[in-house]
Amino acid sequence: MSPVTHFLGSWILGDAATREAKDRTLVAWCGVLPDADGLGAAVDVVNRLLGQESWYYAAYHHRLLHGLPAALAIPALLACFAVRKGRMFAIGVAAVHLHLLCDLVGSRGPGLDDVWPIFYLAPLSDHGVVTWSGQWPLNGWPNVLLTLGLLAWIVARAVCSGYSPVSVFSRGADRRVVAALRHRWRRMR
Repeated sequence: MSPVTHFLGSWILGDAATREAKDRTLVAWCGVLPDADGLGAAVDVVNRLLGQESWYYAAYHHRLLHGLPAALAIPALLACFAVRKGRMFAIGVAAVHLHLLCDLVGSRGPGLDDVWPIFYLAPLSDHGVVTWSGQWPLNGWPNVLLTLGLLAWIVARAVCSGYSPVSVFSRGADRRVVAALRHRWRRMR
């Protein structure tokens, strides 16, 4: 799924599971960071511009940070910065697994046989590969509908709670976004 969808879903998970704003932010990052192994795509583009071929994205995406070792390492690292370290670690492990589940369900390529497996024990082992033949296309309507549903939930939550995922990046911007949503919400009633 899209990193945006992963971010929204993991932020909602963090919001439901902790009251600490800092820990909620760290949980959101736990749900997004597995896609850092896809940064090989940028290297591949630069190499192509330089006249060289490389396949870092194909070789490493879903292999370095999309398994159990990363599901433990990412939250362990981020828990060092948490208010409630043990709780944030546990929720962070759940956020990484939510990421893996979403990728298992909705990250197929354009072809019916272009299924993205989850190498659950990678990079330590090539065993434990999980696939699902019913995987939705990455740009398919179920993913779009899921993302829109998450956005609707977040808008409603922002209006009620006074904060949103924008707080991960800027508290000031978050206050302005929430104020705008509340203003719009009142006008719609």
